[in-house]
Amino acid sequence: MSTPTPRLSKKLYTRLTSSVPLLTTVIVHMVLVAVAGYFVVSEQILGKKKNFEAAAASENILQKKAEHRLQVARKGGGSASASPVSANRIFSTASNALALPALPDLPSVGASALAGTGFGSGAGGMGTGTGYGTGLGAGSGLGSGFMSMSFLGTTSQRASKVVFVIEVGPRLLDIRKGGFEAFKIIREETMKLVSRLPPSAEFGVVLFDSDNDMGGMVSPFDTKLLPATTANKTRFFEWFKPLNTDSAKLGLKGVRRVAWAPKPLPNAGLDSDLSVSLWLKALRCGLEMGPDVIYTITTGPGKGIGKVDGAELAKRKKAYEQTLAELKRAGVDVEAVRAARSASDAKAQAQLNAINAKLKAQGKPPFVIQNVNRIWDSDFQAALKRQGFSIQRDYTGWSNKEGKPIHVPGGYNDIEGTEYAEILLYVSQLQRALLKERAELNVFLFVGPAENPNDSMAKLGKLATRNGGKVQLITSKKLQELADRDEPKN
Repeated sequence: MSTPTPRLSKKLYTRLTSSVPLLTTVIVHMVLVAVAGYFVVSEQILGKKKNFEAAAASENILQKKAEHRLQVARKGGGSASASPVSANRIFSTASNALALPALPDLPSVGASALAGTGFGSGAGGMGTGTGYGTGLGAGSGLGSGFMSMSFLGTTSQRASKVVFVIEVGPRLLDIRKGGFEAFKIIREETMKLVSRLPPSAEFGVVLFDSDNDMGGMVSPFDTKLLPATTANKTRFFEWFKPLNTDSAKLGLKGVRRVAWAPKPLPNAGLDSDLSVSLWLKALRCGLEMGPDVIYTITTGPGKGIGKVDGAELAKRKKAYEQTLAELKRAGVDVEAVRAARSASDAKAQAQLNAINAKLKAQGKPPFVIQNVNRIWDSDFQAALKRQGFSIQRDYTGWSNKEGKPIHVPGGYNDIEGTEYAEILLYVSQLQRALLKERAELNVFLFVGPAENPNDSMAKLGKLATRNGGKVQLITSKKLQELADRDEPKN
């Protein structure tokens, strides 16, 4: 009797073996589909990711170029508040349209101990300073050229248009003020600040010289503000560096002079009878350029001179005539005394010229005087003696029997000094007439050790503070401290 088990196994085996070709076909198709799917996924997903990353890198580079171009445009006067939309528009253009403009050549001349920082609308690059063989230094400026600048210890904020008004004549070169060595420091400190100005800033320089031979003179480097470019700085250095380095060409005699005459200001309210000192004329020249800050170095506060009225003039004339009459009654030949006094002064001046020639031959700085009477001051006589020289006054022909000098007045004045309030008003009227916004006025009063600066400082203090600035006292000692501070440390 047979069992069913072998039969069932045979049927199952038959069914399974008959399905092998179908299963093989299915498996092969599944493998092929998987492989194809892998390549599709790799191309469509992994490939896109790679391309996306490369595009992003390219877009970053172009975006940075676009932003840099915007910054350059803003520095050149474009809007400092360009929107992201504007940036995207530039970014979306062709890459060859985004070529960066050529940067200007930056001057380079050594490092400066006087640091300058800048700020302003928009972003800007750091600016290197220039130098001219005098340790001129580097500075920086951001945005549209506004800077924090420091000169002789006084700092001005948000300045981009600076003017220097500097006395350069005999009074500033007097031995009381430190002579040539002191002026050398002033010259170099001025050049240092100009060297640090970014190209977006502007500068001007006005010199004034009270030399009697020249009758007093004001001369600017240029009658307008100049952009602080490498070319303009170089021209200025070449003009300014020789100033007061040759004793035969002192003050404005040693530089190219530029003619200047005050602009007519018919509606400024200026007093037509007021005559101002040379420094105030130079200050007016500087204000005409349109600065936002002025640094001025002077030996005095300046004054106003007005004509006396008829009654006062008659009084002075009468007193003068009475003095001459008294001298004549005493047997004095007035004209002979005047001639003898003039000859004595000429003799003293000739002796000083000879001394200066010897000093120059020895490589030493000469003595500079504003007036021949300076020779007879005790400190000047002591300075001559220290150098091994002496000048004695000749009283021949203009002294009395006791050997005392006879003083004959040269005339009488038809002018008189005004109250300093007139000067304060004068400068305020100039500011209103010449500028949209008042310029900051910083004043440096240069004095010697034997001079009392209290009255001058009080007057200049009022002038500076009323014009948004400061007044500082400058001495040869303080200048030397500045020079020592700026000396590179080994």
